[in-house]
Amino acid sequence: MAFFSRYDPIGHTLRRVGRRDLVFDEPPVAVTFRDDPEPLIGKWIEAIWQEPGGPLHGWFHAETPACGTGKLFMPHMGRARSDDGGLTWRYGGDLLRLPPALADRSWRNGFFAGGYGDLSALPDRAGRSIYVFFSSYHPDEFAQGIAVLRLPISDLAAPPALWTGEGWSTDERLPPKPIWPMRRGWCHADPDGFWGPALHYNRTLDAFVMLLNHTAGGAGDLVQEGVYVSLSRDPADPDSWSPPLQIVQGGAWYPQAVGLEEGDGDTIVGSVGRFFMAGFSAWTIEFSRAVGGPPADRPLTCSAQQFAALFGADRRCPW
Repeated sequence: MAFFSRYDPIGHTLRRVGRRDLVFDEPPVAVTFRDDPEPLIGKWIEAIWQEPGGPLHGWFHAETPACGTGKLFMPHMGRARSDDGGLTWRYGGDLLRLPPALADRSWRNGFFAGGYGDLSALPDRAGRSIYVFFSSYHPDEFAQGIAVLRLPISDLAAPPALWTGEGWSTDERLPPKPIWPMRRGWCHADPDGFWGPALHYNRTLDAFVMLLNHTAGGAGDLVQEGVYVSLSRDPADPDSWSPPLQIVQGGAWYPQAVGLEEGDGDTIVGSVGRFFMAGFSAWTIEFSRAVGGPPADRPLTCSAQQFAALFGADRRCPW
C-alpha cells in the first residue's frame, strides 16, 4: 500500500494498493478527510505511522495562500488518523503552524511566504517517540533550515516538543533551532540551503539516514543543486547528524529510499533500496559500512532535462 499526492485542483493524497515489486494493477483512489475545518486548503499526507495492530496516524503538509500575493503560500503541518486503512482520515488539528500575520509577502523564492512543511516522520528504535523532521520557513532567518520536533507515542495528540535554542521545548513561542541553518534565507530569489528531508532507519548501517534537497543559485524557482545524505545514530540528539554528503548533482525534488525486503517501506531500508526522485525511480541506492571506495562512488549527475527525458518529455519539470 502506498500513499502519494497531487496538486490539482488543490493538494490532495491518493492511496494505492499493489505488489512488493512496486507494480500497481489498480488505479489510485483519493482519500477523504473528515471533520476538516479548511476543506479548500490543499493537504498532502507526507508521513504515516501505524500503531501495532491499530490505526494509521498521518502528518500532512498544507498550503494556505498568503493573501495578496497571487502565488505565495504559508505552509503548516497538521495531524490526521485513519481507522480504515487510509481510505478516510479524521482531521486531528495543527501540528505546527505560524500565525497568518507573520506571512511576508515580499519574499521572492517563488513559493513560500513563511511557515513550516515538507516533512518526514519516523519512530525511534525504542518505540517511545515519533520524530518529525521538516523545513522551517520561519520569518526569522536564523530559524530557517531543517528542523525537528518529537511526539510521545503514548500520546500522539500531545503538544509537540520542538528542538530550540533551549533544547526540547513545548513552548510554542520559541522558534526552532535548525540542524542546518540556511546559508541564504528564503526571502531571496536564490535561497541557499537544505529542505525537504526524507528519513529512514537503515539496518545495514544501524543508523538513521536523511536524504535532503539542496537549492542554490535559483531565480524564484528553487532550482535543485543536488541531493545529499546525512547519518545519525540518535534522533534525540539533533546535533549528532553528520555533515551532508552529495550523492546526486542536480536531480529533482523529494529524494526518497524505499526498502525491498518484507516489512520494509520508506522508513526501513537494508543494504539496497529503490531510490526515488519526484516520485519516480530508475535507480537503486546501496548502503555499506565500508570506508572509501572506487572512483565510481562519485555523485550521480542528473540534469532537469535528463530527468524530464527519462520519465517523459511531456512532463513539466520545474527543477
